[in-house]
Amino acid sequence: MGQPVVIVWEPLPEVFELPAFQTEMLKLSGKAKENGFTLVLVTGVTPNWNEIKEKLSVSTREKVPTNVKWTLYVTPSYERYFPNLIEDCRKNFLSQFQSQNTNQNTIQHFRKVWTHNYLKNKVTIEETKASIHWFQSFRGTNCNVLFLGASPGLERNIESIKKHRHTFTLFASDTSIGYLLKHSILPDYILSFDSGRGTLYHFLVDLPTSIPIITWLGGSPYIFELPNPKILVNTGHPLDQIVSFYFENEKGFHWPHIQNPSLNLLGMMISITKGILNRNLVLSGVSFVSEFGKSHCGGTGYERYYLPQLHRKQSMESFTKRLYSGVRKGKNQKVWDELLSAKTSENIQNYSELTAFNTNKPFEQTVELNSFQGFPPRISDLAKWANQDQSGIIHSKTLNVWLRFSLG
Repeated sequence: MGQPVVIVWEPLPEVFELPAFQTEMLKLSGKAKENGFTLVLVTGVTPNWNEIKEKLSVSTREKVPTNVKWTLYVTPSYERYFPNLIEDCRKNFLSQFQSQNTNQNTIQHFRKVWTHNYLKNKVTIEETKASIHWFQSFRGTNCNVLFLGASPGLERNIESIKKHRHTFTLFASDTSIGYLLKHSILPDYILSFDSGRGTLYHFLVDLPTSIPIITWLGGSPYIFELPNPKILVNTGHPLDQIVSFYFENEKGFHWPHIQNPSLNLLGMMISITKGILNRNLVLSGVSFVSEFGKSHCGGTGYERYYLPQLHRKQSMESFTKRLYSGVRKGKNQKVWDELLSAKTSENIQNYSELTAFNTNKPFEQTVELNSFQGFPPRISDLAKWANQDQSGIIHSKTLNVWLRFSLG
């Protein structure tokens, strides 16, 4: 994780311009280096927070300081005289060390579920001795990678996909798995990251136990009850950061943080396959809009999920249209714009528009999973570090309840 960093913020020029203050800071900086950490002086009422972040990136040896844990210490007099400055400092540090695309309402809504699922799934892994891969990368060269979402467009392409299945390494969203199995298409990997209970309905199918599921420890607990191999991705959630630190320092394993600014399965699939050289990435069932009056293809499980709420005045469409409308908006529009801008540089094509390579051509090289085996640290070890988290993403009450009744 690199060297520890101490940031001293002095907002008042009548203090930091004093020669005595500057001399004292030089002495403290020298002592800091002798003791193996870095001291950074920040001055002024409106410091450059991006510059501070860059200094921390150098110190932590990371492009983005995902594993930074910080604590704010305030002198009593400054807390009394400058409460607004202190609050500004706290907010700006949080904004730098959290994804700029993370929706705060989402955090408030899901942080209890994320924390509960994380600890529950950890216990399930230990009890079942499940096959767990801690994801590092996918490797390969000149591979055809096909990602299948669950928009209605998948139905138009399904027969052609079935015909050329052997040509691709196939990554399927959990929402599409029911429709694919109905058409006898077995994906190489299933992606599932949603922590909500609705994920259960996607998997209420006769799922072959050999298909690995790519997920994270905060994902749906139902996934961890399935016998399928699990491939766990480091999402950058604070508990993932702690586990990453544990593996790095206790086991000597590198568990990289996989960034996914788009916060959806397509963005995650693009990120985890970046290690494939000259990757040809093909998409089907990806539109983020409703088509032909439908938000999704058939067999997603939403039919069963909404069934108890249906009656003669409330149709299925009245529920599913809330998922996607005829117009992209919000984060869906942002993801779509990013996809369009990356099409050339990332060699991305829609399945219906294949032109650059022949789908009849077999793999030049198959995709290889790079991972390691192991179990996460004990809940008590997680709690020791989690109590220092300042992001508000970890639900401390849920963590303490699990700690109270946990044996490890």
